[in-house]
Amino acid sequence: MALLLLYILAGLFFCLLVYYLGFFWSAAFNKPQENNAKRIPVSVIVYAKNNSEELRYLLPVLLNQNYHQYELVLVNNASTDDTLDLIKEYALMYPNIRVVDVVNNEAFWGNKKYALTLAVKASKNEYLVCIDADKKIHSYNWLLQLTSHFTLHKTIVLGSFFYSKQKGIFNKWLRFFHTMQQLQVLAYSKNSTPYSLNLQQIAFKKEEFYNVNGFISHLQKPLFTNEYFIKDVATVKNTAICEHPEALIETEAINKNDYKILKKQQVKLLTDLKGSTSFKIKFFNLIQFLFIIAAIVSFTTLTYWYITLAIVLLRKILFWIIFNKAAKKLTYTDLTLHFILFDLFYIFMQVQLFLSNIFSKPKP
Repeated sequence: MALLLLYILAGLFFCLLVYYLGFFWSAAFNKPQENNAKRIPVSVIVYAKNNSEELRYLLPVLLNQNYHQYELVLVNNASTDDTLDLIKEYALMYPNIRVVDVVNNEAFWGNKKYALTLAVKASKNEYLVCIDADKKIHSYNWLLQLTSHFTLHKTIVLGSFFYSKQKGIFNKWLRFFHTMQQLQVLAYSKNSTPYSLNLQQIAFKKEEFYNVNGFISHLQKPLFTNEYFIKDVATVKNTAICEHPEALIETEAINKNDYKILKKQQVKLLTDLKGSTSFKIKFFNLIQFLFIIAAIVSFTTLTYWYITLAIVLLRKILFWIIFNKAAKKLTYTDLTLHFILFDLFYIFMQVQLFLSNIFSKPKP
């Protein structure tokens, strides 16, 4: 019995090695691609709803990008603060600003996807970059680096982001969780259908938007604007992922309640993913869980505890190396010591989410 358990543990470890070395290693250790700047006119669509304070910091950075020709399409989606007044004030000073003021109507009351559709139609350039007003850009080369990934065949670019660093253990867990998700996005999107469960910035050619009739297939789903759009249009051939440090944007860290909602919604989104991506994610989580259970049971036999310990430590060290490299790309250099605890918690949490999704489907 003890020997059989050891064989099972070794088999599960081999499956994990396929993921670690076959998928994650290259995703974590590949250097961000350096591309030549593209001489293409770009429209940057900035979505705002009651974001006047955030826009006061974002607009100066956007207006001073090191890019030869671009316009800012500022979308005000029925704000009740002074967002519209601020946008109009900037538009009077800068000729490359285009204002799209969306007024609530009965059919699309407060619908972000409807507002963005109007912005896409109002933009004058073929290449578009979309970002929300509450994001922070830290480089004047942001637009240059993001659009440098456009080629004749690469017409969609997925950008990366990092969460703001705050005090407390939950913030560290949030950034650990994000690193795990981003590591898998990089790994699977390069050899399978590109996807994202949390996409904060995106660039694409306008024809890609019209090829799938925009957001029409998910217009009534209030969340995951970029994610469902990518599900409809992205392929390995037409999609690039930008990891350049200057293209990273910062997102304010969410609280525990918003995090719980996000997790449940991501499980629903995961079930909607096409191709083999959803299977790879779920199978990886299952294999990790079974590995932990097999290791615990194997330890209880005491017969081959030293071999079991060696396998467990080898798995932990290998994944620790991969994780640290991936976290460094996202500026998360303070998570090294928390990896041991968070790694176990993440495994059990993913299985719990998977089971809860089977017995209680989250609402779309």
